[in-house]
Amino acid sequence: MRRPFTPRRERKFIGKYRPRIDGLEKASGRAVYADDFANKTRFPDMLYAKVLHSPHPHARIKNLDVAQAERLPGVAAVLTYLDPEVARLKPTSAGWTDGVDTVSYERMMWKRFRDRRVLGDTAHWVGDDLGVVVAAETEAVAEEALRLVKVEWEILPFVLDPLKAMEPGAPLVHPEVSANNVLPADPVGGADVFLTKGDVDQGFAHAEVVAEATSVYHNATQGSLDSWCCLVKWDDDKLTCWSNSYEADQSRMHISQMLDLPINKVRVISPFVGGQFGRGDTGEQPFFLFTALLAKRTGRPVKFKHTRRESFHDSRQPAIYHGKAGALRDGTITSLRFKSIGNAGAYSDHTMFALKFAPAEVAEVAFAHIPNLKMESYGVYTNMLPACMMRGVGNSQLNLVLGHVVDVLAEKLGMDPIDLVVKNFGHQWAAPPDKSLSAVLAEGARRIGWAEKRHAPGRGPARLGTYKSGVGFSFHPGWHAEWQEGRRGRIQVGVRLNPDGTVMLEAPTVEIGTGSNTCNVLGCAEALGFLGVTPADISFSNTVDTDTGLKDTVQTDSAVSFLQSEALAVAALELKRKVLEAAAPELKAEPEDLEAADGWIFAKGAPQVKRRLTEVLWQGDLAPIAVTVSRAPSGEKTGVPFQANFAEVEVDTGTGQVRIVKLVIVNDCGTVMYPSGAEGQQIGGQCMSVGESLTEEIVYDPVTGIPLNFNWIDYPIPTMADIPDIEPVLLEVWRGAGEYGACGIGEGVLTCTPRAIANAIYNAVGVRVDDMPFKPEKILAALGQGGRRP
Repeated sequence: MRRPFTPRRERKFIGKYRPRIDGLEKASGRAVYADDFANKTRFPDMLYAKVLHSPHPHARIKNLDVAQAERLPGVAAVLTYLDPEVARLKPTSAGWTDGVDTVSYERMMWKRFRDRRVLGDTAHWVGDDLGVVVAAETEAVAEEALRLVKVEWEILPFVLDPLKAMEPGAPLVHPEVSANNVLPADPVGGADVFLTKGDVDQGFAHAEVVAEATSVYHNATQGSLDSWCCLVKWDDDKLTCWSNSYEADQSRMHISQMLDLPINKVRVISPFVGGQFGRGDTGEQPFFLFTALLAKRTGRPVKFKHTRRESFHDSRQPAIYHGKAGALRDGTITSLRFKSIGNAGAYSDHTMFALKFAPAEVAEVAFAHIPNLKMESYGVYTNMLPACMMRGVGNSQLNLVLGHVVDVLAEKLGMDPIDLVVKNFGHQWAAPPDKSLSAVLAEGARRIGWAEKRHAPGRGPARLGTYKSGVGFSFHPGWHAEWQEGRRGRIQVGVRLNPDGTVMLEAPTVEIGTGSNTCNVLGCAEALGFLGVTPADISFSNTVDTDTGLKDTVQTDSAVSFLQSEALAVAALELKRKVLEAAAPELKAEPEDLEAADGWIFAKGAPQVKRRLTEVLWQGDLAPIAVTVSRAPSGEKTGVPFQANFAEVEVDTGTGQVRIVKLVIVNDCGTVMYPSGAEGQQIGGQCMSVGESLTEEIVYDPVTGIPLNFNWIDYPIPTMADIPDIEPVLLEVWRGAGEYGACGIGEGVLTCTPRAIANAIYNAVGVRVDDMPFKPEKILAALGQGGRRP
């Protein structure tokens, strides 16, 4: 950070740098995570569950013999796909919801793709959970029991490449869903061509300059420190699940619906989560159900937790994107077309969210001024690990090709790509040039030294003969503004004021490291300014309990940082009304004749005659004054702000090695709720983006279908030594609806970085590498083909 953020409007707590409210709790080790609640100290009779993983990419269980496993000392239960409580479970999906809303089985997002069977008999990727699960006294005994299970397999043909999977005669991954491995479109308005505007073909026919580009986004995994974990315990007919799912209410709904239990017979408790990065958006995981069945059968608490290897459980949606843009000579873009083929892997889950839902949102808020537009996507089953949700879902893949085709088009037009972007992109609620987009690009360009460092591709000076430098950028709409969160339904918060002036805040959200809990407390203190409270006066629980709390607001879409604070602004008005009503008898006045400010209460028009609010409250019945608010997000369409990432790289043309010299991350937030946390998101997100750009990639043996690098050595996540100089920049240009008019940033801070790096590489060496990750061998191959070595 070169200079601290300065808010456009001075507030007392919002927009200030300060420590996190849970900082001491975490630093002292008092914060409760999965292994802190699921252990033998708290549950001495706890059992450990382990599930069979397929060694084959595609296979069916022909016969299963569990007799030796059942006889092993320490084994408490063995559950198989043949047991009636398993066999009667409905086909399901791990993507009922993306975390935004709470939905039932019949209202799940992608109900036409119910392609999962809990402990089914067919494996669709190496590592798939199926067939049998064991509960034992120790993890070692459970693992040994699985080794004693005798499985007779029917080995089936497999396919890893989505293009080959689409060919006639390819092995069918889910014939019950698709006859050609392509996920079928929704029969109601869900065609593969999911967005059209104007006449794209005519637009290209009349275009004076046309550019095309293809980009390939690979499959990276989330790399969460906190592996999936749950502990299930039954008390008579009531199930309690402690979990590091960040969707407590949705987890309760999932368990209730799948096990046919009344909702009030399921309790879910979720404490801190050590990062999830999209993993939790496929939260309807089968392990919740088989763990519950084991606990029911044994009458004991049962814990299930992924190992580090098992944490390679799903990935970002790999996608092959083709983009085409047509423009007039003056730089006016007249046509845009995007086509993607996504590798869904073994299960669909949220594949179509990544390929259609998210790109359609981008089109609405960024492509509004382009008259001709066509977007087309195909999700394809293969026998790789499931691929769908990861931070920046769908946006990162689209941005890789969007920034590519813009850069190619600008070069053909002889324009600075920044000028081309400003001229053409924005949302429909403001005429171009978009003020937010212009601001983030101008600030990023200034801080990276765009005017001084940018040169003709491959034509810059070389350091030591082989090291060539370049700069690049990409841009993207922000994610999400309040009007885009309507699917959440009502946001629930509660505030209770005690007679001594302290406050108890109920704003249920599972803290995953983003700092949204701090935003809630700051927003509460800001809204309750009339009480004179500070964040230290506010009590807040970081544990979500579906039995004792309001409905949780899940930390997806990066929107919790302001959604609950907007509801708290409404709650504060109601609380103030109740406070004045409670004080009126003591002050022998009518409530409408009183005012409260900074902890004092006084008659309107006579602020010099005042009494301490707590003094007045102590004279009453001492009952806390409580307010609960259920507020739907504002539907006022205000567009969104923009973000831009700039990169400076140095490429060794002798080895192909890419070194990122500097990243500048610029976000317009509308209102920055908590700058310390926002800058932490901007910086921390680059660990993921740098890794995806340069090193992270899941590699398969094409002959056996076996993934070769499900470990943290062969799958290299960047270390501190690999992270470049990062300059976070927060702006407040755009403004949304409500008290704060904010927009989330955490989801999208990494979205633009891969393309910014790719464009910087091109600027440095004059050849394009657009198949991620940008490894040295790809750079050298491109240099060899392009003949642009210095």
